[in-house]
Amino acid sequence: MPRGPLPPLVHKIRCGRTLEELREGVFLSQDEVGERLGWSQSKVANLESATSGVKPDDLAKMLDLYDADDATRKECRELAELGRKQLLRRKGTLRSKFDGNMRQVVDMEVSAASVWCHNSMVIPGLLQTEDYMRYQFRAYRPSPTRDQIARFTEMRQGRQAVLDNTDQQFWFVIHEAALRSLENIDGDSSILRNQANRLMEAIDRPNVELQVAPFRHGYYPGQEETYMIFRFDTEPAVQVTYVEKYDGGDILHDEKNLTRFGTFWDHQRVHALGPEQTRPFLRELSRP
Repeated sequence: MPRGPLPPLVHKIRCGRTLEELREGVFLSQDEVGERLGWSQSKVANLESATSGVKPDDLAKMLDLYDADDATRKECRELAELGRKQLLRRKGTLRSKFDGNMRQVVDMEVSAASVWCHNSMVIPGLLQTEDYMRYQFRAYRPSPTRDQIARFTEMRQGRQAVLDNTDQQFWFVIHEAALRSLENIDGDSSILRNQANRLMEAIDRPNVELQVAPFRHGYYPGQEETYMIFRFDTEPAVQVTYVEKYDGGDILHDEKNLTRFGTFWDHQRVHALGPEQTRPFLRELSRP
């Protein structure tokens, strides 16, 4: 199954990285580029970091200053143009149902080569059962209506179809707390049992790795963070992190945060049970 189209942000990042490499190739600092082009250093930095999209005239000035060859000029112009375009929001498509950063997350979920998720207190949306979703949405405040809960559930279930694409790899690390919080809800543990079974089914998927970090392993770096790392096998390679919050989330792609969450991920994978050790752990939770 082919992946979805790359989001504009990925093209902006690729263009910015290429411009940075070209600048470094002619041994100029951002300050020096700013002085020669009559810009501030911060403008150069924002263009290279994809904080801002580059306009055609500005791109031409930078490529002239860097004495870029024809092939590089063509590539940069194409990347800059793709970075300015918005993906079509066709009515009825999955992405059309989401807004803001969550729409970008949906775009990245279907287009990334690999997706890594760490969840501390909730099960990842891509792995949730329907009864878990409805339980979670009912806990929102202010309380959503029944129709809203049904719509939110349908939207989240629609996202889960991405797991069927074996051209993508998914890796989940889930803290035990996310599972234990489902024990004895309204005097019943059926949500926990159903969710544990769903996670065991996910382990059997050829493109999914799943680990649980148990309480007995103690604290580990980034334990409190819930985030997704999207990796794109472009040239140059691109990585984007989405950090989830109660009322939304942040999309990060600066070097400092990429390093920070990459370090968290390395620790979290080592700290958690391996996939085959996770299976019997989940099996115990699934027992009546």
